[in-house]
Amino acid sequence: MRRRTANGETTVNQAHGENRSDSHGPHHHHHHQQTHNTQSSRPGILSQIFSWGWKIAVVALIAPPFLNYASLKNEEMHLKPEGQLYDIGWGQRLFMKCQGDGPPTVILDAPTGMSSDVWSLVWPEIANVTRVCIFDRAGLGYSDRPRENFTSTDGSEGKSNYRNRWEPFTVERMADDMRHLFTLSSQQPKPFILVGSELSALSAYFYAQMHENDVTGLVMINPIADELFDSDNGLWSRYWFGKIIPDLQLLQFGASLGISRIAIHFGFLEQPLRETSITEQVKNRQKYLLCHPKHLSSAVDEHHFINESISQIRLARIMKNLPSNMTTTVISGNMYDKTLSRELNEAWARSERKMIQKFFSNAHHIIINGVDHHMMYKKPAAVIKPILEIVQNWKDQPSV
Repeated sequence: MRRRTANGETTVNQAHGENRSDSHGPHHHHHHQQTHNTQSSRPGILSQIFSWGWKIAVVALIAPPFLNYASLKNEEMHLKPEGQLYDIGWGQRLFMKCQGDGPPTVILDAPTGMSSDVWSLVWPEIANVTRVCIFDRAGLGYSDRPRENFTSTDGSEGKSNYRNRWEPFTVERMADDMRHLFTLSSQQPKPFILVGSELSALSAYFYAQMHENDVTGLVMINPIADELFDSDNGLWSRYWFGKIIPDLQLLQFGASLGISRIAIHFGFLEQPLRETSITEQVKNRQKYLLCHPKHLSSAVDEHHFINESISQIRLARIMKNLPSNMTTTVISGNMYDKTLSRELNEAWARSERKMIQKFFSNAHHIIINGVDHHMMYKKPAAVIKPILEIVQNWKDQPSV
């Protein structure tokens, strides 16, 4: 439509153009909006997927540790063995169970980094004859870890400062803990027959050295020899510090994250007392300990301080010898561990033979065929017999 302006010029009305634009009308705008919405919706969906994926990942990381912690709290009560926690001073408690009538009292101490469950098939037989005690060393099983930076004094120890006591997780400290547990926190009937395996064989030896009047018999099962880590070009040193300790640290890390519990559930991780006739309660307790960072951390520490423990034993030997009237027995399998290489087993056997010849030439050395260091729960009768012989010999002595 034309319109004449005041100066006579003719203009064309834009309505027609507007109508042409409108002729595409709603369809055009709808198509354009749909395309725009489709393009804008893609980032929205991706962001939602990313958001949910991130949340699921966070939950997957956080949930196992919390679930493991809750499960440990529940299992702690249900799986707790018979026995009591004894305060050995400075607020530190050790688990101990005793049964039977003495004297003498047989004290069973577990191998390196293990709980008293390893004696489950041994102690009941001994309890039929005399008094027997099992216990968990500091931090293992149900026992407390040593207190750190604790400066309180204990009057019964001559106002000695806690920090001046022996290095935690060494044989000196273990022997001192035993003295408090068996003679101060409880008064077990003396004399004692000490039975230890691997590291605890050394702590039993140290105790017998320092408190010879309390001990009538010493049984050392696969004791760790002084020269084990120095001989064979450091073969055992490399295995101990390069394999055993890193594996334990990995287990501790897995337990802290709750991964160990998942691995046990799906059969990727097995408790150490498998293939034995121990009860389901004990097996479940071993699974519980595999999920417990405190227990595994203490197992790491016992292995870590092995050189300090050996140095303490060497110093004790310089100071004094075992009394000649103390019955000493060394029990060995014909190999240390069936799963290890021949070189490692032979190196262990050589160092053990040298130690026996040098320091225990008068000891009764028993070699049990077909077993390794798992003998106390895989062939318990072989361990029970020599212990009961020492008990009977003491009982047969004429009373003074």
